[in-house]
Amino acid sequence: MLSRVISFDEVVKTSIETFRNTFGAEPDLATCAPGRVNLIGEHIDYNDGFVLPMALQLGTVIVGRRNGTATTCDVVTCSDSIKEGTKRAQFDSSTIAKGSPKWLNYVKGVMFHFRQPVPGFNAVIHTNVPVGSGLSSSAALEVATLTFLEELTLKKVPSAAEGAKMCQRAEHTFANVPCGIMDQLIAIEGRADHALLIDCR
Repeated sequence: MLSRVISFDEVVKTSIETFRNTFGAEPDLATCAPGRVNLIGEHIDYNDGFVLPMALQLGTVIVGRRNGTATTCDVVTCSDSIKEGTKRAQFDSSTIAKGSPKWLNYVKGVMFHFRQPVPGFNAVIHTNVPVGSGLSSSAALEVATLTFLEELTLKKVPSAAEGAKMCQRAEHTFANVPCGIMDQLIAIEGRADHALLIDCR
């Protein structure tokens, strides 16, 4: 049975309300990244070919703020697509290791490869990209996380390509998925009403 996809406005509103209710404060950072559909070149990005993806009006949102601790990170997801494990988890940003819940490994992986000290923060993650639907919900989460870390630390990655590679490495090492570069690159470089031709060589 098909389920209703919530609007992006609802995603943002629910994220902010959940943050307020969970942490008793207002978030002062908000980032997002889109899902994608690939028009031409399926399974070609990890075989050094050409692909033509475009970003969707579906996306993942992260809202949050520093919490005054040195390294304690407290993360909540309010996505109904997450069926396994807890929807709230804490971890230490100075000793990042993959584990449970699985959805948090995408966040941890990006933090690990970000290679910058990350202060303690509270965050809420929400999405209207259907998980497991082939619309790159994982890349949307990785890129939203990368942008969140950039805003949190005021440290920018050198380029979109470097950011995409960082997120790709996160998926390889923390989610054990040997993906290509297409999903992460379109999530960073996607533009409204445009497809993006990517040479993956």
